[in-house]
Amino acid sequence: MEEYLQVMPSELEIMKQEFERKNLELEKRIAKLEEEKMYLSLDIDVQKMEVEKEKKEKRKIEEDRDDLKEHYKKAQVSLRRAKVGESSDQLQKEVQESKARAEHWEKRFQEMQSQNLALEEENKGLKSKVTELGRSLRWHRNHDSTVELKELKSKVQDLEAALQEGKLQIKQLEA
Repeated sequence: MEEYLQVMPSELEIMKQEFERKNLELEKRIAKLEEEKMYLSLDIDVQKMEVEKEKKEKRKIEEDRDDLKEHYKKAQVSLRRAKVGESSDQLQKEVQESKARAEHWEKRFQEMQSQNLALEEENKGLKSKVTELGRSLRWHRNHDSTVELKELKSKVQDLEAALQEGKLQIKQLEA
């Protein structure tokens, strides 16, 4: 009789240990997901800083390009007004140099635009991944806890029923 009663607490203890083991595993999974989410957030912050840096550089390039265009227009007007001679040759050389600089800055501007677009796309991807990880983390927390609680309630009810049955048997044996 005593052996039967001793089995009950050990089964309950086994269930408790199993619950604690599963709980520990879930906590580790949650911690891993949270860590990954943190790293992705940091990546997004770095991307944002890079995008801001690129935007500032783009503005500077646009300003330089506009200045060069203005300088080029002035040089063109001066060239038209100038008479044929050495000063005309010098102005033509200046105009060609201005054109070359304007083309260089235009090319640089185009490169910055394409880099900016690529960074924005990468930023969108990282944001969606962080959002998905957050959803996944909430789902795992809610789903796993709910399922385990239902299982544990069922096991506890089974154990209570077995305990009641054991008590009845003890009463019958005592009587």
